[in-house]
Amino acid sequence: MSIVKLRKFIQPLVTIPMVGLTTFSIICLAHNDSALAGPDTSSPWAIIQNTFSWARWAPAPFLRWDFYSDLDNKVQIVADPTNKSAVYFLKSDGSVGYRNVDQNINKTFPGITAKQIAVGQSGRLWAITTDGRWARWAPAPFLRWDIYNDLDNKVQLVGDPLSEGGIYFRKSDGSVGYRNVDQNINKTFPGITANQIAVGKSGRLWAITTNGRWARWAPAPFLRWDIYNDLDNKVQLVGDPQSEGGIYFRKSDGSVGYRNVDQNINKTYPGSGQTTDLTVSDPEPPI
Repeated sequence: MSIVKLRKFIQPLVTIPMVGLTTFSIICLAHNDSALAGPDTSSPWAIIQNTFSWARWAPAPFLRWDFYSDLDNKVQIVADPTNKSAVYFLKSDGSVGYRNVDQNINKTFPGITAKQIAVGQSGRLWAITTDGRWARWAPAPFLRWDIYNDLDNKVQLVGDPLSEGGIYFRKSDGSVGYRNVDQNINKTFPGITANQIAVGKSGRLWAITTNGRWARWAPAPFLRWDIYNDLDNKVQLVGDPQSEGGIYFRKSDGSVGYRNVDQNINKTYPGSGQTTDLTVSDPEPPI
């Protein structure tokens, strides 16, 4: 998963009350409101297809991509919410690992073969396995995968930033839901059919819909999807960890951008090349 930012004015179209969700992205150009956190300080990451590299965006004053040549078959990356220098990753062989580029820390999480991963509160790691199950990594002293057999057509997981037990998910039919395995809480977000989902600050849900639009879930008392018609070739969303109104995105041409629908802020992150996956880390992770 990876990173980029771009621009376009949006006129939100509000739908009737319903429920739903979303997920992921990064890059940077200019909007001179330095008082606003987010795109100027976040650490976007990307997998770069045409150079077989991965990269991290260096925020102001640098405003550049720092490239790493050890891609080593990484096909998905998810930022560590507790450390802006680190990502969890999935490799093409289904193995799962962790890399902190500043501290040169590496970890592996053996025991499953995965086809998609997600990370929630406190860096809690989740996966969909290739044998039709889903799993959560149990940290020390356990150091094992806890397996759940009720996959039930889940095809994408997105970690809950507010709970180690929670996961948002998208099913193969495009429906969106939430499951907390520790508290036995289940929710649905009806009203759209989703191609991809993302989750931002405070668990704010986003989605790319199957009918060529994108949307954000409005929580109680509204309980509806607010629809935006300027999808403009966005193929991946990544929630902004610092703003409920912000989303990083990757477009079909591999470019990366940022859009805050509440503050009308747009940014781009040029120089990455053609990205195939994005993720974003918070510059001020919890202590």
